Amino acid sequence: MAQPSESPLDLHPLPLPCFLAENWQGIGNAHERRRIQNRINQRARISTDSPSHASVITVGSDLVLGRSQTALGQQVDFDKIVKEIDIFDPESWESHSLVRAFETLIYNNWLARAPRPALLPNLVRFNLARAMMANAKVLGLTSRQLDDEAVSYFNMTGPWPPNQNFEICRLPSELQPTDLQRRTLHHPWVDLLPIPHMRDNLLRRGMECFDEDELCHVMIGREDSNAGFIVWSEPWDSFGWEVSEAFARSSWGWTIAGCWELYRSTNRWRARRGEPPLFHPAVTSTLDTP
Repeated sequence: MAQPSESPLDLHPLPLPCFLAENWQGIGNAHERRRIQNRINQRARISTDSPSHASVITVGSDLVLGRSQTALGQQVDFDKIVKEIDIFDPESWESHSLVRAFETLIYNNWLARAPRPALLPNLVRFNLARAMMANAKVLGLTSRQLDDEAVSYFNMTGPWPPNQNFEICRLPSELQPTDLQRRTLHHPWVDLLPIPHMRDNLLRRGMECFDEDELCHVMIGREDSNAGFIVWSEPWDSFGWEVSEAFARSSWGWTIAGCWELYRSTNRWRARRGEPPLFHPAVTSTLDTP
């Protein structure tokens, strides 16, 4: 898998570790725990004078409080936090504050050995939303360039905006536009998906031939349903993405038809959890042949 080349773009990987597959057992090495906690404190920008003081973030008109590491998550409406994060408004201060707060709450629960399996669906949804926001940043997209009437710059003629003055060839390989992306007018949300063949599937079908909002909801999941995708590593790396069985077998299965890298990645992540492959190994193994 090609790695992102050096460029002025901020291409740091998402910090959330793959502890979903570890059942939140934590890290036994004290030095490693301290290292992770220091990183949390640097990223979170949420500080307290003592453990008894509350960390407060605003979600809409409500206050969300967490009063100790062991109690974190018991007083927080995680579902509401996830719903408040707007992936199409990457410059939103509120969305970034919610992301940092959510990371801190989850990490502290994990380090305090206080796992809450009921939070896993929201954590998966959160990580997918954050991955889309990260890819928007990699592509240099502003909130205005992701509004409802926006058109992808990949299929526009003329000079690129100053904030997107970089070489396409220096983008991570999975985010580089396909020929179809360049030829077909579309909203830039499609460009955020690091699965080129999936992007082409959407454009071939025709964006007016399906409900884009419904697809987004199915991908990220709702209160009563799990997310259609799981992001385990860098958001721009398709081998860090996994598709759920429910999504693959749903009426939206056509969106991932022929996405061989996604098939192999999904099987690999499932194998790490001791689950059988979702896609026939004989098909995906052909990707390993030169």
